Amino acid sequence: MNYYTTDEGLVNAVVKLPLLEELEIAYLYSDLNLEAIGHSCPKLRTLKLKCSGLRQPRCKSYDDDALAIAESMPELRQLQLLANRLTNTGLNAILDNCPHLEHLDLRQCLNIKLSEGDLEKRCLERIKDFRPPNDSTADCPFHVAFDDTNDEGFRFIYRYN
Repeated sequence: MNYYTTDEGLVNAVVKLPLLEELEIAYLYSDLNLEAIGHSCPKLRTLKLKCSGLRQPRCKSYDDDALAIAESMPELRQLQLLANRLTNTGLNAILDNCPHLEHLDLRQCLNIKLSEGDLEKRCLERIKDFRPPNDSTADCPFHVAFDDTNDEGFRFIYRYN
């Protein structure tokens, strides 16, 4: 965790690592160019984004991150999107375009509605290790709670193991 690294600085560093296989980023509050990262790191197999997109600009679609992942990271095996605002549209794009995906963690992604259509069935049949949005975060070093007094509707509770 480095509070002084900008999103642009992080992307500039990561794109210089074409052999990168695993990337974990937590607590993003602005745009991260996941498409540039995906195209620059073709060997990326694991992507973990924790609490990303909670404060996305209003003009940005909630599915922009998911669509960038779907478009530029077809070799992913593991994807963790904790507390992301993606919707069923973004999830379907990921399932359609990441054929090697084996582990998918969508805990606290509360815009996902697995009961709509066959999305839950599709995830359960296709993904070996699937963590749905309402699954427990007890094994995470933190979890996201909702706070009605916050303009964004979120507050973070950190629990370090």
